[in-house]
Amino acid sequence: MSPAAMDFATEKKGHICPPSKATHPCNRWECLFVYAFICKFTNLRGKIDGLNSPMDFEEALLPTDPNPILTQILARFVLNLRPLTRNLSSDQISHTVSSILAEFLKTPERTVFWNDDVRTNIDPFVSYEEAKDGLWPAPWDFKLRVLRTLVELQLSHSNEVKKMIDAAWRVARAPPKKKDAANGSDNGPQLEELQLLPIGQDLKRKRYWVVDDSPRVYTSTNPWKTSSVLEVICSSKVEYESIVAFLRAESPPDPGPGKKRPRSELAHLALIDALEARTAKIDTELARIARAKKKLQQKNLLIAQAELRETRTRQRTRPNYAYINDPGSGEEDGDEYKQEEEEDLDAGYGRSRGSRRGVAVEGTRRSARTIATSKTNGKRTAPDEWAQWRGERRSARLGAPDTTQDVAAAPEPKRAKTDESSISAYSDSHSSKGTGPSKDSAAALKPTEFATEQINGRKKSKFWYYAVEPTPIANGNSTNGQQPLHEQNGHFNHDAMIE
Repeated sequence: MSPAAMDFATEKKGHICPPSKATHPCNRWECLFVYAFICKFTNLRGKIDGLNSPMDFEEALLPTDPNPILTQILARFVLNLRPLTRNLSSDQISHTVSSILAEFLKTPERTVFWNDDVRTNIDPFVSYEEAKDGLWPAPWDFKLRVLRTLVELQLSHSNEVKKMIDAAWRVARAPPKKKDAANGSDNGPQLEELQLLPIGQDLKRKRYWVVDDSPRVYTSTNPWKTSSVLEVICSSKVEYESIVAFLRAESPPDPGPGKKRPRSELAHLALIDALEARTAKIDTELARIARAKKKLQQKNLLIAQAELRETRTRQRTRPNYAYINDPGSGEEDGDEYKQEEEEDLDAGYGRSRGSRRGVAVEGTRRSARTIATSKTNGKRTAPDEWAQWRGERRSARLGAPDTTQDVAAAPEPKRAKTDESSISAYSDSHSSKGTGPSKDSAAALKPTEFATEQINGRKKSKFWYYAVEPTPIANGNSTNGQQPLHEQNGHFNHDAMIE
């Protein structure tokens, strides 16, 4: 080899695509590449609210603020690479993606961020000026390159993705489980479900690409050439029908009996048939997208109404659970309740739902027992804060009025433990007050008897007493002013021992 040829070989670079001049993500092949991966290797298209078509994915790349659709897509890609990652919120996902890319870009595997001068991958979040503030403020071109890199890393390093590919290609890395072998079940995806192949080719050798059942159709030249360009030709049902009509008008005429069509003409006619066969699927998909969008609008409307709604029980201040019914006592919560309740009453509420709504106007306690209505003029009077106790005795030290003391039902005060307490509860003085046995009972004293608490030789008790009869003497007086016991046949004559 000549020196000139050697210099040319050293200067010649590998497969490098020319820079794209697209002004919208729809005309970049990376957008089709990433969205096809989402549809074929994940369930995000039916799980993320708002992600129903390629157009929704393209619109998620344009904002410069955190986008919920793009956040969930990045979270799924990160979990495929690092299943135990936790920082997946919109304010942390940018830093998480940066750390994962920095880890994989240290390997000699070439990515879109490969630099031929230093022969290594360049960390885009460090070297690029447009990504120093994170992923969200960066333009859509940088976001699309990051997503492309994550998809390529998943196809090479994600265990879940590689299992799906092995199952589609029937590559058995481990023997099947006994239950699967017995049932003959095969839950893996089919090879056609994971491949992205053109739906057909026209007379000009343009390839037509579709990803899902939406009316979006792409065209490209030979994809194996570096000069291949991807374009979008339709995104709606009307445009789709016009493309089918144009292709039918461009179809070659019938060559006549006994003549064969060239391969390009056969491919053109097959393309028309394939596009017409998708019409019913497109109608079904558009109806599903319309229902999903309507459901999402209703959900967003309910969320907005919940943020602005102020119900009767909503509080704008910290609740105070003290039952204070005096608005002028320095408590501000009572004024808040009063203001909200007056607004409800002005709107016509409260009158039709009973008197409970009007209770809270007077104070913080919402109870119908605290409102007294005047029968003369029908207006509400000041509430009686002690009426709720319903006759129960309340301590006067707490400011309770005399009407709540219930003096008649008050218990008898206990006797002090003094010398006077040794007197029997059923002595003569106590009996005179009516606390002793009644006159008709068996324990009543006879006219000739008197009660004594204890006698000689008898046990003293606080539950019963002795009823004894004195022994009369000749002059009718007691001996020495005392009352001796009457003896009959040598025994004490105690007629009754009364309990």
